[in-house]
Amino acid sequence: MSGVASNLRGKESGTTMAEVRVIARFVARRGNEDQLRILLQSMLTPTHAEPGCKAYELYESNSDGRFYFYERYESQAALDQHAASPHFKRLQQTAPEMLKEPFEVNILKTILAEPPAPDVKLSA
Repeated sequence: MSGVASNLRGKESGTTMAEVRVIARFVARRGNEDQLRILLQSMLTPTHAEPGCKAYELYESNSDGRFYFYERYESQAALDQHAASPHFKRLQQTAPEMLKEPFEVNILKTILAEPPAPDVKLSA
């Protein structure tokens, strides 16, 4: 499994029903910003059509050449299917020549607010 593909596996990879959230980051090599933007935009329509894809949004930072995907899948299995798709494989093959550094894929884990201890009073 490639480095990016292995990053697509969450720590709870045996879990198939939990929603999976991902942020992927791409930093364009100078002069490749427009070309990378077009490549990343080409991922939107086929990924939205994938079963199990709940959200797949592309963002561009105010820092030149930085792009981010925010992704939500209904399960790890749905994310695995995305990683095996022809359009994702094309991205893996085509993007590196346009990038300043390897693209980064982060599986997100929700951090819940801890309830206050029973003897702690919160002031307004």
